[in-house]
Amino acid sequence: MRLPSGFAEWGLALGTALVAAFALLALIGESLMGQRAVSNIIVADGKTYVVPPLLPPGSKLEVSGREYVFIMGTDQLGRDVFARVVSGARFVLTVAFLSTAISAVLGTILGLLSGYIGGFLDRFLSLVMDSMYAFPGLILAIAVAALLGVGVLNISLAIAIVYIPSYFRMVRGVVLSLKSAPFVEAAVVAGASPWSIVTRHVLPNVIPQIITLLPVSFADAIITEAGLTFLGLGIEPPTPDWGFDLNKGRQFFLAGYWWIGAFPGLTIILSVLGFLLVGESLNELLNPRKVES
Repeated sequence: MRLPSGFAEWGLALGTALVAAFALLALIGESLMGQRAVSNIIVADGKTYVVPPLLPPGSKLEVSGREYVFIMGTDQLGRDVFARVVSGARFVLTVAFLSTAISAVLGTILGLLSGYIGGFLDRFLSLVMDSMYAFPGLILAIAVAALLGVGVLNISLAIAIVYIPSYFRMVRGVVLSLKSAPFVEAAVVAGASPWSIVTRHVLPNVIPQIITLLPVSFADAIITEAGLTFLGLGIEPPTPDWGFDLNKGRQFFLAGYWWIGAFPGLTIILSVLGFLLVGESLNELLNPRKVES
């Protein structure tokens, strides 16, 4: 088995490991943690025990002969911080996945149509997308999220709207550069339909750029989701979420209870780092000439 060589391969390996770890947490984390993420009650031998709030990391609690360890301590309500960090991965990554998928599909389709058809459609779509792109992304997401309300789909749509212009501009630029390529002109002379030209000749050349952009926009979506839930938008308590818990932890940080917000914040950093490493490494491996220039 060959070891990775160079920054791109090592970055891809480390990024993939981080992404895989968080994906695993999203899949099974909530089922493993059970109600510990949303409740401060422990039931043992038919009796209920209330977990004390603000226990520091590493604290142990003995209940009916069983020892419970709170690796990351407990929050202001006595809920297990580790359980909330693990369970929060499902909500965060689900929103990031849906928003990235929606923006990638819509942005690619609109970019293909705009770049290949041209004319009034191209001018209109370019004007709309440039206006959206110039608008601060988080402010736009806040406005849409406040309009749509809470829920996974609503917050996903709010974030997707922000990143559609990124895919549109990238795809449109590639299509414009390929319209005059010899293989496209040959397909036109051969009588191929516009649909066939776009799907069989243009789209395959766009896919590598889309692949490199996906992890980066996924990381951006995590940051935007954390920003929205930090402000209390798109989520309903007591749903575990990194941005929401980071905001609650901020209120107790100066009082010395740093772990309530520190661990959710560190989780956001590591997850974003993983996707950025994958995206940058793929960009270098799939587009070496672009990186060199």
